[in-house]
Amino acid sequence: MKTSAPAKNLRARDTDRADVCALLDAALADGQLSTAEHDSRTATAMRAGTFGALDRLVDDLQIPGGLAATPIARGLPRAPRRWWIPVGAVVLAGLLGAGAGLLGRSPTPAPPLPDLTTGNGLAQLITDYRTEFGTTEADELSVFPDRAEIARSGQPGKQETTRYTGEFEQASAPARRTPDTRSFDLATLDLPRYARLIAGAPQTTRLPDGQVWHVTIEYPPGADKYSEPLLSIYVKNEAEQIGYLQIRLNGEVSAVYPA
Repeated sequence: MKTSAPAKNLRARDTDRADVCALLDAALADGQLSTAEHDSRTATAMRAGTFGALDRLVDDLQIPGGLAATPIARGLPRAPRRWWIPVGAVVLAGLLGAGAGLLGRSPTPAPPLPDLTTGNGLAQLITDYRTEFGTTEADELSVFPDRAEIARSGQPGKQETTRYTGEFEQASAPARRTPDTRSFDLATLDLPRYARLIAGAPQTTRLPDGQVWHVTIEYPPGADKYSEPLLSIYVKNEAEQIGYLQIRLNGEVSAVYPA
């Protein structure tokens, strides 16, 4: 569905960009896009400023049923926190009588999470983390396709571990946080470069039949004050062979450990 002319000029949010990347990932998976087209469109989506710019990236694609409810696919601006009432519900309320209105109506469930290890999945995680905690600083991050755990500074001298599955919950009791613990800024991660690297990780690690199953960001053990945090991408195939690569947050590849 095309975005209306006024809506085309609406400024896009990070979560709108994440929705478009989910559509692009699906189009790559079902053969609508080549890897080169997917990489190019994903990089453009990460930089897009308006709904109109995002719309142009997906208007020639067939949208999978599971993603058809996303605002960008429907041509609708996003409501806060991914909650919105479908047009059909408003029409139904009118048929039932204006007196009933929409009071007491349950919100439509949020769309399923994208694979959190993908570019759009990690973008959504970072956006929701910023919204929840007012910061993008973290001590450690561990991401699987369906969940993530973030270690972060909590009360003075304490480190809290939070689990994310679309919502945030405490994963364990706060632990001691030593004075020399260093944090990094998730907002400095070059998401377009990460998205390209994660898409090609099976080939890079010589496991073309493998899948990305785990991503971490942390400082290397024994790191000194000059060390940088490293993002590790782990790939595993059905034969349990594992390979991984490490990149810096600017997207520069640091090391590759093929299977």
